[in-house]
Formats: sequence, C-alpha cells, structure tokens
Amino acid sequence: MKSAVRRRWWTGAVLAGLLPLLTGMTAPGVLADETGPPTTRSQATVTSAREDGTWRIEPVMGAVENVENLRSVPQGKGASGPQQLVQEARERSDHAYADTSKVDLTQEGAKAEALAPPSQLGQKPPSKKTKQCLAKQTSNTVWGETYDRWMWCQKYRIGFKYYLKVNNRDVYKGSVSLAYNMVTVGHGKTRTARTYFQARQGSVAYDDWNLVDRYATAPYLNFSVIAECIQDAKYCQTVRGAAEHTWEDWDVHKEWKYWDTYSHEEASTAKDKVLFHQWHLRWKGGGNGYHGPDGTTAERTIRCDSANYFQSFGVRYPKACVNYDVVPRLTYRISDARVRGVARHIRTAQNEPTKTYPIEFDPKVIPGKFTGTRDDRGLRRVPDNGVESKANEDIKKTACERKAPYEGWRGLPPFNTKTHDCDEYPFASTAEGAASWDWAFSVRAVPYSENRAAGALLTWYYFSDRILYGQDEFWVQIRD
Repeated sequence: MKSAVRRRWWTGAVLAGLLPLLTGMTAPGVLADETGPPTTRSQATVTSAREDGTWRIEPVMGAVENVENLRSVPQGKGASGPQQLVQEARERSDHAYADTSKVDLTQEGAKAEALAPPSQLGQKPPSKKTKQCLAKQTSNTVWGETYDRWMWCQKYRIGFKYYLKVNNRDVYKGSVSLAYNMVTVGHGKTRTARTYFQARQGSVAYDDWNLVDRYATAPYLNFSVIAECIQDAKYCQTVRGAAEHTWEDWDVHKEWKYWDTYSHEEASTAKDKVLFHQWHLRWKGGGNGYHGPDGTTAERTIRCDSANYFQSFGVRYPKACVNYDVVPRLTYRISDARVRGVARHIRTAQNEPTKTYPIEFDPKVIPGKFTGTRDDRGLRRVPDNGVESKANEDIKKTACERKAPYEGWRGLPPFNTKTHDCDEYPFASTAEGAASWDWAFSVRAVPYSENRAAGALLTWYYFSDRILYGQDEFWVQIRD
C-alpha cells in the first residue's frame, strides 16, 4: 500500500511539472472538432478548461492480442431454446468429445473418482484441465471453448473506450482493457455451476491517452466484473457480488474470483426437473465522472436437472448442472482392440446400411452418425430394462436368430454363440433402436469380449456426459 501511495505521489509530481508544457503545445480549439480517436499528440493539447463537461464510456471486447482493434459490444440476443442452442453449437462446431479409448475398464476407487463429474468446487478451477481448455484456439473467441459438458473456458479481452463531451460532441480520450481467463465448471451432485474469472497479470493496456491522463487518470478508473444468471430469480440465482478494482490494481492481481449460479428445481415442471439457464459476464466502469452502459459477454447456457438415475461405483449423482452449448459425441476407435469389432460394425451401419443385416425390402436409413455440421438425427437414451429397451432387444433377437419377420436369408447368418455376441446398432438403450418404426437397424456377430467392453463404455458415456432419458440427443463417431 505504501509503495502504491509513493508511486501515485511521484506520478502526480512529475505530471504537475509537465502539465504546463503539454497544455501549451497548441491552441485549445484543435481537439473540439475531432469525432474519432485522435492521435496521442492531439490528445495532449487538451487544456484544463476543456476537461469540463460530461463523460461517456463505451464497452469494447476482442481477442486477447487484439488490443488496438477492440470492437463495440453487441446487444444480447436474448434467451434461446434447447433445440436452437444445439443448432448454434453445431454451427460453431462445438462438440463434447468423449473418447472411449482413453477409459480404463479395470479401474476402481480413486481412478474411477478421477473420471467422475466434479463434486467439489474449489476456489480455483481444476489446474490441469483448465490449462488444456485454455490452450485450445477456440477459447480465444467470443464463444469460448466447451471442453466437455463439465467445463467451459475462455480467454478474451474486455474494457472501455472513454469519451468527453465538449461543445455537444463526444471527444475520444482513450481506452483501457484487460485480458482474462474465465472457466465455468458444472457440479455433479447439486444444481450448481461455478464461474471463475482471473485477470491476466500485466495485461492491462492503455491506448490513445494523452500523457497526463495516461498516468494521472486512466489507471485509477474503476472496473468491476460479475458472472450472473440473466433469468428471473425464480429460476436461478447468482451468489457473491461483483469484483471491483482500479485498472492499476487489476494489473497486479492474479487470484481467481468466482460466482456460483444456483438452479431452483421447484420452478421446473419438466421431466427430471430440467431447467436451462443463460448467463454472461457483466463488466462496469466508472469513477472520476465517467458513466455509460455496462458490457456483457455472449450468453452461455447451463442445463440443470434432478435426474436420480445416475450412479458410479455405488456413488449417486442425483442432481447436476452441465454446460449445454455443445453437441454430445461418443467416440469409438477401430484402433482400440477392446471394441474393434463393434466399431467396424457401427461404421458399416452408418456409411453402408444396405450391406448390413437384417435385409430389408426398403432402403435402410440408420441414424446417429456424427457429422459435425449436418443436422442429422441423433440418438436418444431410454431407461435400461424399460419398455422401449425390452422391445428393442426382442426385435434384435428375431434378426439375430433368423426368426419372423427375419427368417431365412433376411436374418443374420449363423455364428458361434460360444465366442461371439449379436451386436446391434442403434443401441438397444436408445429410442432409435431395433423396435423403432422410423429407422432401420443393423446386427452383426462380434467377439463376446468386445461387445461387453463396448456396452460398458456406452454406460460410462451416459454417465460422464449426463445423458438424460429422452431429452439428450447424442451422436456416435467412429475413428480409426
């Protein structure tokens, strides 16, 4: 604190000596006719008499490195519905990437806990995962990066342009901005999401100010931020107030600020008490007579639910909030020997359905393929051992065992049932399975162990991406 006082005293003393020189460089009328950003030289001609009047601020934003070309903040587009959110995510190529080849099927205890949804939110976001998320190029965009359903991140730059009204005209004075890291983590056991914010140390940039205001005014203007739910408090509530510092102080603070968004399940009449909440980061400026509109980032969406059918290793996860601006994607790899036969089967079913069993009289159309951008039909989970799942199993067996209506050549050729299983796609645990009236299906004999492994990994995927019954479309990708 003492060093800051001495620094401000020293700055003031130096500027006091420079002020007569700066204000006497040109005639006072030079700046009055300027409407755009003037040069540093022309700004330095402002006299103390010209400083009378009202002040205005304009929120700006841009990529971390885009200090000199920050753009005005657009008005919020308003809340989007669930289907629109998925479509917007597809257009941005935001895809939650769940790679089954990285999952150890033999794990127990601590290893399983490491893959479980977050159940404790600390004062800082998870270090390793945060670094991986922020390292992605898409994190430095207006939409940020949805790393998976449990983490979203962004590194970006926000700030203000400052104007002084002189003779009824706005005269640009300069801009100040900072770069930041922001992370939103969903909670796996409660209807909560925590948003973390960190100003990047040394990132505050002062542009276009005259020499006096650059050191005597701009560093001491106030800047505050808060992550907030934009819906009515009946549906969601953000806890903790705004974080506020001067620009000078923001430049040396590197600790994480955070805010919690709580979802009120009693406000939902939907299945599993589902609610969708949109939030944004709001920043304000002011002090020293400056006034103007707040800035807000693009709205992001979380989905909160009270589905009580999620558990892993005996641990229940009855409620949760996840990042929703994403296309859920399950990935199997042919290079993963544990599921190779199943992966090859799905690839054939998706790409060449007419080459699959059972043989149909009409062209076969099989849904669920992940394309990244096309609006193809996904798959929807149904309860295990439920009516739809059982119906899917029954129809599958008729094709696997060459029974009506798939008797004879239309059904799957005989196979060794001691070493192989009859695998089906779409999965029996989806509404698009074998019993669906709208879609075709495929069966193939695959090694017993591979079918069991693929089934276990599908169960893991449902859990890890919190795929709800009937409400979450997801897609399947097969990679080499």
